[in-house]
Amino acid sequence: MNYKLIAIDIDDTLLDDQKNISTKNRLMISQALAEDVKIVLCSGRPHKAMIKYADKLNIKGSDQYMITNGGAIIENMHGEFIMQKTLSNEFYRNFVAFTETNDLSYCVFDVHGNIYTSNNYNINQYTVAMAFENNDGLHIRKPEDLSTNFEITKAVINGDETKLDEITNFIKDSFADYFVVRTGVGYLEIFPNRVNKGNAVAFLANKLGIDLQEVMTIGDRDNDIPMLKVAGTGVAMGNATAGSKAVCDYITTDNNHDGVGNAIEKFLEI
Repeated sequence: MNYKLIAIDIDDTLLDDQKNISTKNRLMISQALAEDVKIVLCSGRPHKAMIKYADKLNIKGSDQYMITNGGAIIENMHGEFIMQKTLSNEFYRNFVAFTETNDLSYCVFDVHGNIYTSNNYNINQYTVAMAFENNDGLHIRKPEDLSTNFEITKAVINGDETKLDEITNFIKDSFADYFVVRTGVGYLEIFPNRVNKGNAVAFLANKLGIDLQEVMTIGDRDNDIPMLKVAGTGVAMGNATAGSKAVCDYITTDNNHDGVGNAIEKFLEI
């Protein structure tokens, strides 16, 4: 197969447990780029928390792309939006009221990747971790402190795994018209309906005139399932969830043993 685009999740996929990109991952991505293969970082993270990894991999220019915010935004490496989907101000205000009623820790992201919460009395450690990764702080604001046209790309409920296990079905039922998914330890995220990595990959491939059979996707968690299913070749990491492994075409090694690099080497034969 002549692959033209490879979409790669970041956390626990491209990155090892120490948040580093291995030498082999870097080398195989470099060789793929040299073969004119589009390497698209595809993450629930916003732009600010992804761009440093794109820079390390020398992914740059107006003809290279990132999928951010779990598929809500597609942008080129000059920061120009190719696609953008948001949740309305009405949703944002209702969501904050819902978290207050149910005593839930939360944060939300705007289109620029800024993070907001009103949980100033009890900010969850996972909220702090998201702000740290974003390298832009955490904005403590109530809905009435922001403009009436303030919209968000996603809403995140934070908590330890036991807490999220207890409330996931409740949250899915409460937001049945939206895409609700666990994206990592401590994160239960809500996106606009039909916003997911799979639809974003399909949109970008169509825009670039690339057949989905010429697309490879690599991921590890349930929010990666849509892109593993939509691609011609979906690759799950050795450390992936059971759901991801169930829908993939191939299982590579884990994120601490060059899983991304090994997959690219195997399928691109480089």
